[in-house]
Amino acid sequence: MALYILKEINPATGRPFRDDDTTSYYADDDFDGDAFPAATAGYNMRVAQDDLNWGPGSGAKRWTLFTVSPKAD
Repeated sequence: MALYILKEINPATGRPFRDDDTTSYYADDDFDGDAFPAATAGYNMRVAQDDLNWGPGSGAKRWTLFTVSPKAD
């Protein structure tokens, strides 16, 4: 089972914001065993929204998608 975490990047530091106001979580358990399509759709939507509002390329600099995989036994 994987967990995908969509985070907003702080432009001043280049690191994700520490708060959860703009964080979205996508767990495989919530998406019939495969949350990756939903997570990438969420990422693509936010990137496109930012590109539309602040110019091309701005969205990819503002959002990142982390993948957390379970520890192998």
